[in-house]
Order: sequence, then C-alpha cells, then structure tokens
Amino acid sequence: MIRQAQHVIGLPVLHAGGGKVGRVQDVWFDESWRLCGVVLRDRFPWPRRSVRVVRKERIASWGDDALMVDGTDAVETLDGKRPLRTFDSGPVRLRDRPVYTVDGRVLGRVSDVYFRPEEDKPWIGYELTDGFLVDVTEGRRRLFLPEDAEVVIGEDAILVPASCERVLERNHKEQGEGL
Repeated sequence: MIRQAQHVIGLPVLHAGGGKVGRVQDVWFDESWRLCGVVLRDRFPWPRRSVRVVRKERIASWGDDALMVDGTDAVETLDGKRPLRTFDSGPVRLRDRPVYTVDGRVLGRVSDVYFRPEEDKPWIGYELTDGFLVDVTEGRRRLFLPEDAEVVIGEDAILVPASCERVLERNHKEQGEGL
C-alpha cells in the first residue's frame, strides 16, 4: 500500500496490548534514503540527548489512523548527536529540497514523498510544490518515478531524468486527495 510521509507524521503508535508508545514526529531514512522507520516525538525536546525510533521491521501495521508495533520493546533510543536523515525535522532532511531534471529544469520543491513500507526502495514518488499561491490555485504536482529511473539525491538537490517532466500530474482539489 502506498503511504505519504505527511500522512504518517502525527499518527499515534500503539502496541499489541492497546497502549500508546508515542506519536510519529518524522519518517526516518538510511544513507541511501531507504525507509528505516519512524522517529517518535520527545516528551521533553530540550536538551536533546537521544532520539526515540521504531524500526520498520517492528511496525506490524501502517494503518490510516495509527501505526501498530509488535510490542512495547519496539521503541529504541539512539544517540541524539547522530545525524538522522528524515523527511522533515532532522539535520539532513528531504522536505523543501529542490528537484531538477538532469538537463537543468526545475520541477519544484519536495512537499511530500510516496513510499511503500514493504519495499526496500527509497520511495516511489514525490509531491512537488511551486509555492503557496500556485498550490492553492492550481494544486500541487505529483511525480511518480519509473522503475528504472536513475535518481541522484545530492546534498542540495534531487536530480531526475529529463523524461520525468512529462509524467508530472497536477493534484487538483476536485480530483481528491486519495490515490
């Protein structure tokens, strides 16, 4: 099933006994931008000495209204000084990163990513923004990557094949939010 990072952020995380172990703060990726799991909100954000995470292998279900984990021990604590690659809140983040074609045309900035938790791929597509006014009047654009697309995720930008410009879809409000 296709998931969006923005829809996962804020969901409660529950264990099999019905207890809440936290709330999703962000989606966490490895150095190759493959999904690792989720970062949980900290009850006391300062000082940040550690980060609570749940690895994707411990997430039993990615529901629409909550994530279900396989036990109370699914939550791990990582050193807070270790830079995490995340969608929105980490020191190395994906949100607002510009997307260009390899021939130098800007397609927009990342406002969301589409991924399949069960796959070992970075993600399958982006939702791109051209700015608030264009988003409101025309809608955001979606870019679903072809299977064989060679994507370069650089420090400052994401580069996609020039052919990706032809497959952009406008996400108009009247078309609905679902996929």
